[in-house]
Amino acid sequence: MEKSTTTIPMPIRRRIFTRIGTTFKKRNTYVEIICSLYIILFIYTGINKILDYEKFKFEMGRSPFIENMAGLIAVALPAGELIMATMSIIPRTRLLGLYLSTFTMAMFTGYIWLMLTYASDLPCSCGGVLAAMSWNDHLYFNAAFTLLGIAGIIISNNKNVLNPIPKS
Repeated sequence: MEKSTTTIPMPIRRRIFTRIGTTFKKRNTYVEIICSLYIILFIYTGINKILDYEKFKFEMGRSPFIENMAGLIAVALPAGELIMATMSIIPRTRLLGLYLSTFTMAMFTGYIWLMLTYASDLPCSCGGVLAAMSWNDHLYFNAAFTLLGIAGIIISNNKNVLNPIPKS
């Protein structure tokens, strides 16, 4: 009995691998767009907090949930935002940067929900354009960024889109 060998004709193979490559490129593009949005957001907010440090620290001290940690948060938060932005730029640390950015944005979303639900005074420590947003707008904005981050993580974990460099 002869073994049946079937081969896929070359034009069909090219189309299949072209589609796989295109799908990979699209997923990679989506994840890079999500990372870029986080990079822009965190560089903007981190620099804004540093430039207006005294106001940021004062407003953090007015928050009923974090007033005792305001000094630490006023230093750590802008530094952390700039570190996460940097990690998201570097290919080898991009996935970790995306995880940290998404986690941080989820924490921000939870904090805003707590403030809206339980706080009577709502101090705003945001600077620049974000200061013009209402607390509800902040909640939706942060929730959208959290969902984008989750989508980026799911896409990148489907195949390692973010770090195509093989480990040595």
